[in-house]
Amino acid sequence: MNNGHATPLITSVCYVRLAVSELHGSARFMSDIFGLQRVADQDGEIAFRSDHRYRTVSLGSHESVGIEVWDDEALETVGKRLRDLGFAVKDAEPAECRRRYVQSALLAEDASKNRIDLVVRPSHSGRRYFPSRDAGIVQFHSVGLRTTDHVRDMAFWKAIGAGVSDWVGDIAYLRIDGMHHRIALYPSKRNGLLYAAFEVEALDQIMQNSYFMQESQIRIVQGPGREAASRQIFLHVEGPDGLILSYVNGMAEYGDKPRLARQFPLTATSLCDWGSESSDVPELSAPV
Repeated sequence: MNNGHATPLITSVCYVRLAVSELHGSARFMSDIFGLQRVADQDGEIAFRSDHRYRTVSLGSHESVGIEVWDDEALETVGKRLRDLGFAVKDAEPAECRRRYVQSALLAEDASKNRIDLVVRPSHSGRRYFPSRDAGIVQFHSVGLRTTDHVRDMAFWKAIGAGVSDWVGDIAYLRIDGMHHRIALYPSKRNGLLYAAFEVEALDQIMQNSYFMQESQIRIVQGPGREAASRQIFLHVEGPDGLILSYVNGMAEYGDKPRLARQFPLTATSLCDWGSESSDVPELSAPV
């Protein structure tokens, strides 16, 4: 809930735009390997679907994360809050909205210089999601973001309505709806998107995709595993330009009753209580 409003300010993580060095090869990976549906080529970007929305991933030369805002009144509220806190925010031009398949938007940066698009009315599709490879994907689920300024980035997300569900060390799991989290902030030495996560039907699809990636000689970054705090099962795989793409399932709901955010130690078992480890991604690793 937000001040004076009966509705939330933000409602979903609705897309990611990814900067890639080799556009068409990366596009083949997204459709033929990972299992997204290619839907459009526009202004040098290739768009993909993963659910009822018109697109949830775009490949091109720019990177940003799209956060759906309730309406234009809420957009005005979050813009004022961010400007009052000193964050960079600008109104999107019509061409910038068209490229993002939204009706209106504010283009913002958090303290780490991660680009966050605050958008109203992202396009949906009247057609059923129908990928070229059946990976069992049912929806775009969440993102992990690197943060170089943890305190200021937390202020950014709290200002637009996110709340902390739990901590693992200084990793913050942020909720914006009834699920445990939709955004995770990982302290890092650099900014940028750490992973984009897509929900699959069940554990069966996590395991099927794990074997498919091994057969296709795609590097598995971590998993199958399960987060201790959210109970979410995951499989992290390496996509174009080192981007991590994830299949996830089984995240716990936060529930209607408020509770204090729990603090978990930054240990391997807090990051994965099944025992999987990531040896070369610092943000997904615990100190020895």
